[in-house]
Amino acid sequence: MNWFTVVPLAIMLALSTVLGRMPLPLHPSWSARLLATTCAMTVVAALGTGVFVSINYAATLAPAAAAHVPEWALFGDDTPVPGMVGVPAVLLTAAGLLVIGRTATGWMAELRTAQVQAREPLETDIPIAVAVPGRHGGVLLSRGMLRGFTAEELHVVFQHETSHLRHRHHRYVACGALVSAVLPPLRPLDERLRLSVERWADEEAAEAVGDRAFVARTIAKAALAHPLPAGPAAAFAESGVVKRVQALLGTPPDRNTVTGPLLFMGNGFVTSSLTGATLQLDHAAAACLLPLLALS
Repeated sequence: MNWFTVVPLAIMLALSTVLGRMPLPLHPSWSARLLATTCAMTVVAALGTGVFVSINYAATLAPAAAAHVPEWALFGDDTPVPGMVGVPAVLLTAAGLLVIGRTATGWMAELRTAQVQAREPLETDIPIAVAVPGRHGGVLLSRGMLRGFTAEELHVVFQHETSHLRHRHHRYVACGALVSAVLPPLRPLDERLRLSVERWADEEAAEAVGDRAFVARTIAKAALAHPLPAGPAAAFAESGVVKRVQALLGTPPDRNTVTGPLLFMGNGFVTSSLTGATLQLDHAAAACLLPLLALS
């Protein structure tokens, strides 16, 4: 084992930390794509590195069993993994996988409940509007929303929520929730991703309605009426209402028809390469360094 093993993870953690604190000068749609890709690849890098180190630690404890492990899963230099590294790697990897399993189970339970509730308006005076993904999903509204909002305001709400459904924003939110659950210090990245997703839906609603100020007022009215309750709606709760209203009261963002796709593809290429680079860096380092050490 050498320091190359953790380089991809270290770079992904640094990138995620920076993106979680630095606003991106992009259209919300491209910001959401870039941030979601970073979230997903950071989780993969963290778990992949942990699994890689854990396998090699197991091979250190049971050298005879290492003969049955594929060559690509072992360190190129066959260096034993010390217990002070291997034990935390095993525990943290197991904890990460457990968190992902529990999170996914919770999502499925909430989704099933929301899909059942989406068949008819919720019997509550709290104004609620939630995009419920899936074949049996749709836009979940409450009686309070239907009674307290005008037809024009409900049109804004539907445009916003259908944007979530059309672009499958629940997948973006899932990426952010995973990185937040597995790596809690990266919660700012999750928050920025949620804001970008909401801003994306806001901009599409504003384009459909043709009145940015009216969309801003509707969003503010929905947010100020009452906070969303816990439960299925919480996974799709409103984010950064003040920032969203301020953005809608300003000029429309540039669509970034060139820079957006380039940055997104560049980020996807770099992050996906880094998450798979641990094995290659380690084996490449062994292939290059071991012959030099043998000659010295």
